[in-house]
Amino acid sequence: MPYSTRRKKNTIISADAWVKILRSLDDQVDDLAININNMAKHVLNTANEILLFNGDWNRYKVEIKELNKIRENSVFAGVDSSLTPPIRLGPYLSSAVSAAAIITRGMAKNPTKIIDASFERAPEVSDAGNAYHEIKMKMFEKEVEMLGKCMAQISRMYNENVDKIIFMDGPIVDPPIFSKGSQSLHDSYENLYVKNRATTILEGIKQNIWTIGIVKTIEGNLLASTLTFSSEISNEISHLLNDHTLITFIFKSSYLTEILRKSIVDDNKDIVLVTKAFELSKNTDYPIYRRYNLFIYSFYILPGLRSPKKKVFRVEIPFDHEPSEQELEEHVWKWAKYVAAASLPGYGIPIPVIFAHKACTIPRRTARKVMKETVSRFLTTSLKKRTTFGIIGAIDLVQGLVE
Repeated sequence: MPYSTRRKKNTIISADAWVKILRSLDDQVDDLAININNMAKHVLNTANEILLFNGDWNRYKVEIKELNKIRENSVFAGVDSSLTPPIRLGPYLSSAVSAAAIITRGMAKNPTKIIDASFERAPEVSDAGNAYHEIKMKMFEKEVEMLGKCMAQISRMYNENVDKIIFMDGPIVDPPIFSKGSQSLHDSYENLYVKNRATTILEGIKQNIWTIGIVKTIEGNLLASTLTFSSEISNEISHLLNDHTLITFIFKSSYLTEILRKSIVDDNKDIVLVTKAFELSKNTDYPIYRRYNLFIYSFYILPGLRSPKKKVFRVEIPFDHEPSEQELEEHVWKWAKYVAAASLPGYGIPIPVIFAHKACTIPRRTARKVMKETVSRFLTTSLKKRTTFGIIGAIDLVQGLVE
């Protein structure tokens, strides 16, 4: 039975509050504009320091024919997982958890689709946050299972020696955030989940199936922290500069994009702009992955200038050993071209990621209503059959337990 919701919201801000907000905004925006101008001048002077080929603009050119050939001959897949907003079911928090894989060669119109979904619950007791993260942990576990299923399916379908890439919607190191007091959950994460995730990715590498993380949200300052400024400039901007700001300055500056656009002299080439790669920070859960000999590096990419919808995002690539500088550069450029090939004109990110996300996601606007009504219906029927509450008593009880 289809479900739909239509919600109207009237948002009203009082006139007195709005006036104060505007005054504060005016002052802060002026200050922000000055900071942005100062940072932009210093950052653009150091752009060559973080770009893969420095200022050798010709090396970022890619033949359209080469991208088409990669797209036609490679096996591309996307993997993603999702969970619905949790609902309370008596003593439990509950959610629908799903994972999906999409497999295609040459961007076929009818890709192979694998979907797994289940209803999960966790006891709330005194900590709703811990219950939610327990459910989220089950989502991550299902994603690892789906990654393994995807690799197995690719191996069965494509035995020939072609490049096989699985794009994950999100980073390779993608841990849940644990609540206080959830030590047992964290132990399970370290001892089981990370081991399964790392060994699955490493097993894929042995089969020439490469798992590549596509991180759409730019956060942190891993790349920004590698820049070197004079002490005077460093004191001025180092505490403000993060990767999002840095990448925006460089990849979206009119000065740089104009240089690159002019370097494309015909319609047979595009520009794929890429930064150098850096190993993931040891301040994250990455050291746990290193225990299993999985080395992960990341770089930022703008996969083309011809389409205005191309987005800047972060890419994570795995190794089963610590690569040399030359090997790392070669891999970054190779996978950058594969990412660009999978990011069709009119789309900001690789198509398999979009397809996998759509396949496993229940729209958040309807998910809570769907889950609440469905669970209520099933629970009412079960209580009626298995208890002495009767239909009226079951309905009244469920209305209180499910929210």
